[in-house]
Amino acid sequence: MATTQPLLPGPGKAKNAKHTRFSLFYGADEYLDQLTKKYEEYDELATLLQASPDGGQDADQAKAAAGKDSEPKSKMLTLDVDENKRSKTTKRAIPTPNIPEPMPSNLAFLFTKITPEQKMYMWNIYTLIFVLECLTIVLYWAMIKYELLPFAWATGIIGTALVVLSIQNVYILHDVAHGATFPPYDWQTYITHPFADFISIPWIDIIMEHNRHHNSTFDLLNHCEFGWDPANWLYYLQEWTTEWYGFLTVPLILPWHMVGANDTGG
Repeated sequence: MATTQPLLPGPGKAKNAKHTRFSLFYGADEYLDQLTKKYEEYDELATLLQASPDGGQDADQAKAAAGKDSEPKSKMLTLDVDENKRSKTTKRAIPTPNIPEPMPSNLAFLFTKITPEQKMYMWNIYTLIFVLECLTIVLYWAMIKYELLPFAWATGIIGTALVVLSIQNVYILHDVAHGATFPPYDWQTYITHPFADFISIPWIDIIMEHNRHHNSTFDLLNHCEFGWDPANWLYYLQEWTTEWYGFLTVPLILPWHMVGANDTGG
């Protein structure tokens, strides 16, 4: 037996000390209050999250914010379906999550909402990775300037470290995009894409774009199934996989992605 309820509730909320002006970090309660205000400010994002299969992260806060907006919803914020609530292109119903009942104990963690403490932890780890990336560059400068190691050795060591950190950066960036959209502190939105004003788009625009992508394309084999997908220009090269020339275009996806045609910004 399965249920279509979005996600299991998270574990009981621990009692947290109130955040005062003398506190160094937010507590979980203060973070939840901040999330509520953020979703009221970015009500379009709240509407996008409500259109996702599981209601999105922070479903309660997003639902409350989306409900306050009485204006008609733009097509950019809703799923493009027919009168039967099915895709206009594939005629498939909107997918819903199937959660097993009773829930096996070894699978429960996969369907449990992350807690505010876990969201804050993810942003702390992401911030740590950003700091390490910056320090690695400074270390490389020092190694070259003061000839601490031969150029080849210094480049190999620092290059390896940066590759590992960069991969983790992208992984955790995607995790916070889906599970902890708004960081505890506003300044953390600037470390995700430091050069956004020059070569990319800022954090909130990426969040809007990425959620629109997931709302339009539930299945990567059916792009734009439920409306326009802003990430489709990346996957366009694989649309001809059933044709002979697909062998020529599919290998181009990786370099096309690396030069900036991706939906997580540059």
